[in-house]
Formats: sequence, C-alpha cells, structure tokens
Amino acid sequence: MPRRIRSLAGFTLVELLVVIAIIGVLIALLLPAVQQAREAARRMSCSNKLRQVGIAIHNYHDTHLKFPMGAQYEWHSTFLVHLLPFLEQNNAYDQLNFSHSSAMLFDSNSMTGVRQHNYEVMQGFPATAYQCPSSPLPEFAENPGGPSEVSTTDYIGIAGACTSSTSSTDPTGQDRCVATNSGYACSNGSLIPNESLRMAQISDGTTNTIIVAEQSNWTVNSSGSNIDQRNSSRRGAWIGSSNRGYPGGPNDSDWTSTRGAYYNVSTMRYGVGFRTLVSGSGGNHQTGCNTPIHSAHPGGAMVLRVDAGTNFLAETVDWTTLRNICIRDDGQVLENNPL
Repeated sequence: MPRRIRSLAGFTLVELLVVIAIIGVLIALLLPAVQQAREAARRMSCSNKLRQVGIAIHNYHDTHLKFPMGAQYEWHSTFLVHLLPFLEQNNAYDQLNFSHSSAMLFDSNSMTGVRQHNYEVMQGFPATAYQCPSSPLPEFAENPGGPSEVSTTDYIGIAGACTSSTSSTDPTGQDRCVATNSGYACSNGSLIPNESLRMAQISDGTTNTIIVAEQSNWTVNSSGSNIDQRNSSRRGAWIGSSNRGYPGGPNDSDWTSTRGAYYNVSTMRYGVGFRTLVSGSGGNHQTGCNTPIHSAHPGGAMVLRVDAGTNFLAETVDWTTLRNICIRDDGQVLENNPL
C-alpha cells in the first residue's frame, strides 16, 4: 500500500506578520498604562512623604510650641534640619553641633572646627524624606568651589507671596514684602526666615494654607536647556538665609540693601508649573527668593497644608488663588478653595 504522507500544519509568513503586528499594537497600548500606573505610584509616594513632613512639623510644634524657623540667618540652618529628629533621623541630628553662630553646617571659605565637624556628619547623608521619587534632578548639590555630597531637597518651605510677578508689595497691606537683588522676599507665609511662628498665627485656617510645596523639575533657560534651579541645588538642603531679621520686620535692613538670598524657603511670585528662568532680579534662580512650585508629575505639583494634609495643585490654578493659600492671614478664605 502506498504510504500516506501527513502534511504539517504551520504559520504562513503573512499570518506570522499579522501576529507580530497585533502583539506590537498591544504593547503600544499597554506601555502608557504601565507608565501611568508607575507615575501614580510615585505621586502617591511623594504625597506620603509630604504628609510625613507635615506630621513632623506638628510634632515639632507640640514639642517647642512653635514652628521651626524657615531659614536661619547667615546660612545657619533650615527647618529641614530641625525636623530630622521627628522623621526618625536622630542619628545624624544628634551628632550636629549647633553652637556656631553662622554657617553652622559648612562654609567653603572656612571649613574648620564646628563647620568641619557638621559637614562631615552630613556629607553623603541621603535626604530621602525630602526627595520626590518622580524627580529627575540630582540627589546632591553641585556646590561649586565648596564641599561636595550635600543633599538637595525637592520640597520648599512657603515664606509667603507677593502681590504679583511684577509687584513686590504685600497683598495684605501689612508691608511684609520687600524687593531685593535676589527677587521679592515676603514673611506673610508659614515658614519664614529668622522667626518661629505659632499655629495660632495661621489665622486663615490650617486647612486653607500651605506650608511646604514641591519643587522637583528642571528649569528651562533662554537657550532652551534644562538646568537645576531649586534653591537647594547649589548649597543643599541644610543652609538657611543670608540675612538677619525677616522682610517687613524690625531688622529687615539687610533685605532692602544689597543682599536678599535665602535657601530652602520661597516667596511665591509665579504660578504652579512655571519653569522659565527669569534673568536679573526675577528671583527664580538658585539663590533667589522666588523659586516656584513645580514638579515632574504631569499637570501640577504636590503641596502640604498646615494641617498636615496634602493636595495635588493643578497648573491651572489661577494666581490669586495660589497667592491666597500661601499667605497665612490675608482673610481671603475661598469658597472654591483647591485644597
């Protein structure tokens, strides 16, 4: 009998190409969903970190009956340093020596004694509690000409807000804003230079006022290049104000004369998501007073309320609304508050 030859089943070239095309389409559809899920997780992590900062601020207030100073005179320290014990970072904090009257952590011109000791404690210290997982920015400050490996932060203290991007006046009429050579500096917020406020001074309400906000994305310069203009990017998260007193206070002559720089707190002058570097006295540069709220999260940035709650603040929030929620006592409690 003749042998029957069984034909083997298989894909034709056309069928194989169709299958490959279908798989490619499915991957193309799936990748954005995966990326969105990852970003949602990172944003949730960022929100949780800010909430822990808020709880730390409350615990600090419970202990000391006041908030920490936003930024202390002559580059001494910032609120970020003094919250460390309340963020389970006692090991580093307890080694620091706070006896030096100025530049407590380091000074590139005089790295001796207390400064040298404190720098050695904080060198390479990872400020993960203050860094957003979505941020593309460096973990450590560039610090040209000075000590290296000083942690940056993606979160900024809110010192207040001025009337507008072109007016340095205090919107409340209390003269707590001044024009400096580094931008517009105000003390109508909740974390101000050289002064510790009490919860009772947040008269607009702790749910209606923000105290810390995100600052975690690139700024774009005039040539279109990305640059890091967080005001922790140059000297790190631990360095405070160049000036004594606070804007509009009894010792504010420094603010109205030649100096106006402070690190790690900011006066709001621009809208959420503003990332264009303004030359001269625009103040949204590394040592400026007006580094804005922005983030790598699409469409907005995370902010921390004084009551320790968090919100995602959209880039579409109008300027007046942003200004009002940055000021602690303007009496402008909004019906359609975005917080």
